[in-house]
Amino acid sequence: MKESKVEGYILKHLTKKGWNVTTESKLPGQHGVDIMAYHPKWRKRVLIEVKGGSGKHKHQEIHNSFYNVLGQLIARMNIEGNRNNRARIYAIGIPDTWSEAFKKKIKQMKFGWSLLRLRVYMVKTSGAVVEKPYSYFLRK
Repeated sequence: MKESKVEGYILKHLTKKGWNVTTESKLPGQHGVDIMAYHPKWRKRVLIEVKGGSGKHKHQEIHNSFYNVLGQLIARMNIEGNRNNRARIYAIGIPDTWSEAFKKKIKQMKFGWSLLRLRVYMVKTSGAVVEKPYSYFLRK
């Protein structure tokens, strides 16, 4: 599933859940977080880095995207981090078909993943979005 489709489905999902999307449209190759939204009731802001692929080199895309998305999110974090008592939530958005490969990689970095506390939005081919906390990927 292409990145633009993953992003579009996540945007619809967030809007349905009461989030106000605050990101402006970007041109291809333009820097910045892919999705930024604010929830007025919870007074929280979510920053989501989205990845998708073309399907040409499936395994290579998944492997590279995993490390790219982590690097991009870490570069956007500041001293506050991603603690529950903070108003900022960092997350990744990926096609659901990538979740098992990501889970295997995450299990090799349990301590680091626990520190980052990323939320994950997994998009199914039907367009349904499944939202999971970081702890979901640490389970056996």
